Amino acid sequence: MNKIITTIILISTVLSAGDLFLFDDRFQPAFNLNTADFILPDTTQNVEPDSVEFVNYPAKPMLYSLILPGLGQYKNGDPLWKSAIFAGVEVASIVGWIQWNKQAEDIRKQYELFGDTHWSLKSWVENTLGHIINPLEYPDFKLDGTHKLDLRLTGTLAELYGEFVSSDSLVNHSDWVYTGEVFVLKDQHFYENIGKYDQFVGGWDDILEWYVEEKTVEDTIEIILMTPNKNDYNNDRARSNELLTMANYAVTAIMFNHVISGIEAVLTNQRKARNRAEQSKTDVGLYYDPRNKYGIGGLTVSYKW
Repeated sequence: MNKIITTIILISTVLSAGDLFLFDDRFQPAFNLNTADFILPDTTQNVEPDSVEFVNYPAKPMLYSLILPGLGQYKNGDPLWKSAIFAGVEVASIVGWIQWNKQAEDIRKQYELFGDTHWSLKSWVENTLGHIINPLEYPDFKLDGTHKLDLRLTGTLAELYGEFVSSDSLVNHSDWVYTGEVFVLKDQHFYENIGKYDQFVGGWDDILEWYVEEKTVEDTIEIILMTPNKNDYNNDRARSNELLTMANYAVTAIMFNHVISGIEAVLTNQRKARNRAEQSKTDVGLYYDPRNKYGIGGLTVSYKW
């Protein structure tokens, strides 16, 4: 009875596999026609490298590319021009980011030094209170406006009024600017205020050459009080801000380069994995079991690529 069952298994295997004897070296013909004995050898030896199952990890090339754009493409075995493109974008973006930040910083130092040289607190108080520009025609030309400067007091003034006050205090204490005990805090807001708002135009040393500049803001026309020095100052600030914007674009390019490289590496990896699956071949054979009387433990399916 057992021989009949074994014979049926052998016939089924031959029919399903197409060729029972096209296995790797571990397998021999299961049935010897000359002796009518089973001659299956022991297949429990070390497995050859070609028979090791392939496992695909698509996240690995993505991780490589997220660390260094182009590395995932290199690990996938893609043409070198792919890796070169991503690596080139990375290098160009980093160099651009460094250079644009450096240029912006250099210009910032220049326009701040220019502002320190050509704008003063004393001139601002004197020219504004002296009505160099008619406040009735240009109501923003005054000391106490929407915007304020931070002042630091020293000596007797600090003892009486505290160390820090607002520029609005100068409306009633304009004489402070002659004591040498009041200083404007030259922070980021200071350098923005003296170039942006009409309220502080009187501090420029060429205020007598003032003129009106019209600026279109959305659907309205804005009137701006300018002087030649203020105009040069604003041009430098605008140039510095443009370079900072370009540096920010470079950072964005770096981020997108990492992400795009990672996504492309995964898609390519998965496409190649599918191609390998389509080219694979499945074989069916006998599994040797030394504990079985006839040495047959069942059927084996091999997946090759």
